[in-house]
Amino acid sequence: MNRIHNLPKDELGEGLYRRIYQLTKKNRGNWAARGATFGLAGGMLAILLGALLWAIVPLLSQGSLRSSLNVLETVFFVLPLPLLALGAYCLDLLEKRPPILPLPSKSPLADLESQHRLRPQRPHQN
Repeated sequence: MNRIHNLPKDELGEGLYRRIYQLTKKNRGNWAARGATFGLAGGMLAILLGALLWAIVPLLSQGSLRSSLNVLETVFFVLPLPLLALGAYCLDLLEKRPPILPLPSKSPLADLESQHRLRPQRPHQN
């Protein structure tokens, strides 16, 4: 049950981001795909906002506004770790799922068996 199902090489491409895209695309409405997207995008966005606040806060603000922005800056530097961990966990869940394959309406073997059963049996002639 804990097998990892890999997509074919030609579908994945060579890049890491392409693989993430394929995993989230194949399970688009799933909570794990949404969690992976939210975790990875939110983690990267929090890093960028934390760096931006770190650069701008000392230049623009003074007094009590500066201390509250410093707290916000610290939150944006700490927040990416749990968000990226959530995204990685959800990607692992998506990778362990069996691939969604289109199932044929009838297999060729089932067609042959049904035709064989419907055909009247002829007595053997010697």
